[in-house]
Amino acid sequence: MAAEKLSALLWATQGVTARYGDVLFRTAPSAGGLYPVETYLFVRAVEGIEPGIYHFRPHTFDLEFLKKGDLARDVAAAALGQRMVMAAQVTFIWTAIVERSRWKYRQRAYRYIYLDAGHIGENLYLAAGALGLGVCAIGAFFDDKANAIIGVDGREETVIYLAAVGWPQG
Repeated sequence: MAAEKLSALLWATQGVTARYGDVLFRTAPSAGGLYPVETYLFVRAVEGIEPGIYHFRPHTFDLEFLKKGDLARDVAAAALGQRMVMAAQVTFIWTAIVERSRWKYRQRAYRYIYLDAGHIGENLYLAAGALGLGVCAIGAFFDDKANAIIGVDGREETVIYLAAVGWPQG
């Protein structure tokens, strides 16, 4: 996959569209403008980007390198053996930093976090379709394995959703 296509997908899912004071508005809505969802990537085959785990930073629109290597088998194992991860060029791994919403919405924060993730996932599907790419959203995964792959604790920050993206086969 060309790096430009990945860039377009990142912008569609978490790109900054406006600034209001310290708040950066993004392409996907978020309850209360709190943006508790973070984007991580398992890059398997993107031109010019070394295979590994990355964290997307919307405010600077760049990727923070976290872990080197082809972790396709590990990510597929975390995703209950769903093998499309092993063929995808990139897998989006979304986490929630729960306290970003919980301080305001208490128990209802969990509902809003999942709604936010749904909006982000929808934007990924729309952008990928426009670019001729296929997407398979993944909601079934082993929490602890997925959290360990990207190095989050599962309490303060936890994986909530994944999506494999690549050239459609068929």
